Amino acid sequence: MMKQFLDVTEQLTKLTNNLWETNKKVQKTMVPPKVVHWKTPLLISIFLALLSVAAFADAPTSTTIADLSWLFFTISMGALTCQKPFVLYGIIISPWVTSFLIGLWLLVRLPTDNKEIAWIAGPIIAIVVAAIIEIWKSESKWERVRSLVRPQFVIFTLCHVLISCWFAFHFLIQGWLQDYPSVLSQNLKQSDYVVTFQGPTINRSRGVVMLTEMEKYLKQEARTKPWAQVEQMLIDIDNERFFLKNEAFKKMRIVPEDSRWDVKTSIVQGQSRYQLEMQATWLGLVFRPEIYSFSKSCEVFNIGNAATIDCGAIKRSKPGLKKDGTPGETQV
Repeated sequence: MMKQFLDVTEQLTKLTNNLWETNKKVQKTMVPPKVVHWKTPLLISIFLALLSVAAFADAPTSTTIADLSWLFFTISMGALTCQKPFVLYGIIISPWVTSFLIGLWLLVRLPTDNKEIAWIAGPIIAIVVAAIIEIWKSESKWERVRSLVRPQFVIFTLCHVLISCWFAFHFLIQGWLQDYPSVLSQNLKQSDYVVTFQGPTINRSRGVVMLTEMEKYLKQEARTKPWAQVEQMLIDIDNERFFLKNEAFKKMRIVPEDSRWDVKTSIVQGQSRYQLEMQATWLGLVFRPEIYSFSKSCEVFNIGNAATIDCGAIKRSKPGLKKDGTPGETQV
């Protein structure tokens, strides 16, 4: 019995000694040797991170504390990567590490429609961090000024400004494509700015989308209403008391391009049948002064007091045909 007690006591002593040694190693690893050290903001970051998940903190306060925690973590990593072994061939990687961490924070915090700010601001943040490092390393005011006008730093600044401008231009183009999706129906293989992995197709044109939605609405009406009501709708379309494009727009996401499309319908009445012609013409800017329009022909006839609709394929205006009807150059 005594021997077992001594064995347990010995094991507890060894465990206590191991824990004490581990504690000393952790303290040696985590405690900064001086106040101005990269470990100082890291400890503050860890403390704030633990504080942000505390039960007593409400959501806004927790978010603010978490942001401060990430800020101190960013400062810590920026200071750490200013020294070896993170200095590669004399190049300090701290500006890129810092801008990357700040960019991640911006991607999380910015609203969905402003995410591009994180990409555009990234290179500029790298410039600011690099300037702070240059000033911090300088020993005098004159040396600070000289460090910021050195050819190496000027080239670094101009390259990163160029990258930021390219990001801004990319998101500008993407915004145009969202507002004017018909651009994607053109041949963009020779473009240096718009990258698309699919070939040009008229299905991307907004005019085609409008005509397709108008056809869907007609067929939906034909399935749910008797011939008399469908016939009255066609008569109202012919007399401009009912606009088919308005019903199509209700099913579509409205973009600025829509206001530049002229959508017209015409009706030719026959015996128990109607010929509906739909045409969408682009009134905005074109690559060349020519007609850019789409048309679709639908035949509506009565079978057993029910409307049946048969629509043909969408046809595009002949490429190169000018607005006065004369042939022109082939559209790119």
